[in-house]
Amino acid sequence: MKVSEITTEHIVDYLRIDEPEEIQLREIEATKAAAIAYASSYTGLSVEEMDEHEDITIAVLIQISDMYENRNLYLDYKSKEVNRAVTGILGLYQRNLL
Repeated sequence: MKVSEITTEHIVDYLRIDEPEEIQLREIEATKAAAIAYASSYTGLSVEEMDEHEDITIAVLIQISDMYENRNLYLDYKSKEVNRAVTGILGLYQRNLL
């Protein structure tokens, strides 16, 4: 699966939410956009370029899950913890090493 093919339904399944409410769906869409933007910013790749590497999809899904399940932590800007699996996968494709 490519990053551009990630759907809300796929994320709902990944997060194991049985019957999502409207507010949950909005939060999922917001975390999806943020996770994709994070991956693009971290690697320096466009979404089209990220689509060439299916393992980046896993990193994005992990980031979505982490952001969704720990929503309150992400409101605290002092928290700079990022999942090691995410940084490990994204680090393989990092172009902007500045």
